[in-house]
Amino acid sequence: MDIPGGQLDNIRHLISETLDACNSTAPAATEQSGAAELVQAFGQLVEVMQRLDADHAAADRAAGTDVTEIGEYALRLAEGLSAEIEQHQPGGLKMEQAALIIDIALWVAQRGGLIDTLEPVVDALARYANTIRDPDKLEALSGVIGQIIAAVSPVISQDLEKINPGRPWRVLLLNQSIIATRSHNTALMEQAFAQLTSKLPEDARQFFTEGIQQMDALDYPESVRKVMEKYHRQWSMDRSLH
Repeated sequence: MDIPGGQLDNIRHLISETLDACNSTAPAATEQSGAAELVQAFGQLVEVMQRLDADHAAADRAAGTDVTEIGEYALRLAEGLSAEIEQHQPGGLKMEQAALIIDIALWVAQRGGLIDTLEPVVDALARYANTIRDPDKLEALSGVIGQIIAAVSPVISQDLEKINPGRPWRVLLLNQSIIATRSHNTALMEQAFAQLTSKLPEDARQFFTEGIQQMDALDYPESVRKVMEKYHRQWSMDRSLH
């Protein structure tokens, strides 16, 4: 599958595809299952998103709060659609669901909104990353993550609940560095590592220690190894001085 780009046409296509699949698995139970309500809600959602896109294109620029609210509603609907599919088609359309969530998050980010619900976005990005081996696609996915990080709500990015190692913000930043490393693009690695060391300094030493181990295990190119070694030396030294 292609890397999501946040375009409304693709969001509309993914909604249609997943709703059709959902309806086809339980046509007689559509009313009871909630699929009919999802069809109506998604139809209204796309109309609103289209109007906001038109405002944006006309340089009127929709208010960021409007984009944020619509994005939050869209993510909730996408989660509801995922639950509906899982009920009637367990394990089905996982990548399509992930693509829809990423596209919605990008749509918000590219229009000046904020992402207040991060967990489903992080899960969708991880699902995508786990299926990709091509360095060019990993490079593109790293760029997607960068856009999403920039749009995360300050309430989340302030990262006040550091006691939870599974918090989506932490997972997102760690995954960005992993994906950048897997892309073999040293410039992206530098950018991702700068984010990691700035926002998660408490995780840096372990990350770079494990990164060095992966350099040997997976036979990374020398250019990639050099960047990892640089940060490993720096953070091992910083820790030894305290």
